Amino acid sequence: MPKIVDHAARRHEIALAACRSISLRGLDNVTLAHIAQEAGYTTGMIAHYYETKWDVILAALRLMHDRLGEKLSGGIQAERSLAELLSDLLPSSPELKSESRAWLAFWAVAVSRPQLVRWSSSIHTDWRALIKRCVRAMTPAAAYWKDPLLEDVVSSIILFMDGLYVKALTRPSAYPTKDQVRLLRQHLEALIEWAERSAQRSRRALGSAGTAMPAIKRSADL
Repeated sequence: MPKIVDHAARRHEIALAACRSISLRGLDNVTLAHIAQEAGYTTGMIAHYYETKWDVILAALRLMHDRLGEKLSGGIQAERSLAELLSDLLPSSPELKSESRAWLAFWAVAVSRPQLVRWSSSIHTDWRALIKRCVRAMTPAAAYWKDPLLEDVVSSIILFMDGLYVKALTRPSAYPTKDQVRLLRQHLEALIEWAERSAQRSRRALGSAGTAMPAIKRSADL
């Protein structure tokens, strides 16, 4: 009886092996042979699923994004705080460090390869949507924020976490996990407080405008 192969699981294994290979050798230096060796497969087996090295790399990056998305979605359902939720994404474990190094290696190469930047734009769009969903789900006040304010909050979170990734991987002794978590929590607290103050100012401004011109409002209603 022929052996049943779980092709989805095999692609997953190859993508994870690509992440490890990238973190060890860099994006330009890694080859299909390296990835095959890391996965425990032959190069021919890898080629059966992916035509080129870049096909494997892009699949690996998409896998990392999807895994983070699943983790965040699960955290939302568990009703954890926003700080707890996002802290789970910091490079605190060997696997997360490996994946984060792969992302940094990708961006270092992508800045000089426009096609890679274009490809990554869809992942960035998905990532923003995911962070926005987390903010809305875990921050009750966000229900009253206008879209521009919410987008600013999302941008600030992404930029701050990107900075944490870089420092955690390049200056690990200066930014241990406990400090990363503490700094992220402080940033989120200050950011949400700022956003709520901004939202309150906007609501007061609208209220003042509404009371200043009641006749115009009534005529508009007519």
